[in-house]
Amino acid sequence: MQERIRTITITGALLALSAMIAPNATACSIPGVSSWRPPMIIPQGLGPLASLAGTSEPAGAAGAGQTAGSIVGLWYITFVSDGYIVDQAFDVWHSDGTEVLNDYTNPIEGNVCLGVWKQNGGTYKLKHPSWAFDDTGKLLGTAIIGETVTLDAGSDSFSGTYSIDLFDTSGNPVGKYHGTVTAARVLPN
Repeated sequence: MQERIRTITITGALLALSAMIAPNATACSIPGVSSWRPPMIIPQGLGPLASLAGTSEPAGAAGAGQTAGSIVGLWYITFVSDGYIVDQAFDVWHSDGTEVLNDYTNPIEGNVCLGVWKQNGGTYKLKHPSWAFDDTGKLLGTAIIGETVTLDAGSDSFSGTYSIDLFDTSGNPVGKYHGTVTAARVLPN
């Protein structure tokens, strides 16, 4: 009986941790761990940044360091879950298979994360390892952020899915978060 109570207690604690982290997770930082934000987290004033995604050049036009028909370049990306925008960011995909995402969260929360990507047929798979802390700075565990996206025919946008798998410091899974992702290429003019 004591073993059963212990199992129920541990399971309950893990579910509580998952509930604290998952509903507010973003691409790089994990709000709800370091700070709480409501589901619709995009502040007023970010909307006009979408105009950075250029339409002044023909579809598939490459800018400096970008290759037409390739995901390499700078993107303005939006993450959506359950109908809510949960994160927006600038996302750079490099030709060497690495990626850097800078989301709008406070730099204290860890708004820059690093990833690796690989093209698999017509899709691209991305993986970001990340840390999760509580609001006192104590390490709670890790988050593995994954994306599977497809570049559109004009190479000026991509879309797909993302997931965040959450683990405690012992490597035990404590939650999963998922949604869709869309991005528009940022052009130099």
